[in-house]
Amino acid sequence: MKLLSYSFFEPKSMPQHRSWDKYKNEIDRYYYNVPAVVLTNYLLYPDYTIQIYMTPNVRENPLSKVFDILGEYNLNINVVHIDYEFTEPSIFRMIPLWRDDVSVFHTRDIDSLPTLVEYQYIKCFEKHDKGVGTIRTHPTHYGGGCRMLAGLSSFKPRLVPDYIKSETFMDYFDRNHGRYGCDQDLMVQTFTTDHSYTKRHFCDCMSYEQHNTQDFPCYTCSLEELSSIEIINWPLRIFQKIEQCGFNNWSGEPIDCRGTYLDFILEIFPSICANMQQDIHLRDFYKVG
Repeated sequence: MKLLSYSFFEPKSMPQHRSWDKYKNEIDRYYYNVPAVVLTNYLLYPDYTIQIYMTPNVRENPLSKVFDILGEYNLNINVVHIDYEFTEPSIFRMIPLWRDDVSVFHTRDIDSLPTLVEYQYIKCFEKHDKGVGTIRTHPTHYGGGCRMLAGLSSFKPRLVPDYIKSETFMDYFDRNHGRYGCDQDLMVQTFTTDHSYTKRHFCDCMSYEQHNTQDFPCYTCSLEELSSIEIINWPLRIFQKIEQCGFNNWSGEPIDCRGTYLDFILEIFPSICANMQQDIHLRDFYKVG
């Protein structure tokens, strides 16, 4: 099984440190892109399941009805009953690393759309014999806490031994420091510090405005390798539209794609649009109908 793995939770406080995120103070921001992300992934990666790990309190929000409407489009929801204070639930998207039925998965952020480079990298990573990888596309995605991006990383569970990842998910989870950014800090600490492992099994990708090689030994996915991936049919149409909408600045960029891009996607899935129109909360929030 192949997965695109997401975490979804109701924020208990808003992260003021996210200077790159103009939506950081908007309480429902993580709902902005849900239908577009699910349906875009459905078209780009028809052989993947879109896995979302969510906290129980999500169902208290009337906007959560959108998950039920999208359920038939390769979407799978798991509710995780672990209490939290800050962003600890963002670690839940790592659960597939301990699943025997998963051959490859990629951690992603629900507040951003996939970019062309992400698509190319996923196809390249599938072909490689590497167990771990990441994409770095922003100028700050380098060194220290940005060696690896929590929402832009890839894994092949069978190629990541227990001495690297921990024996169980809870062993891994319990090592987080419980502050903002705990998911990424834990990931960097776990997967980039054993250089004998990274040299053989880590696949890095740098693109857009990031030009610095990693500060640890690893394999680097070349521009030629990325460019060898053919972009036709739905991927071509989708990435042209993402470019037209101005959402192709860097991978993982927080956006609000309601409007032109969501309208484009919903034209392809008229039954989803009709179901959203029947719910007053979704109709108003997503501006459909």
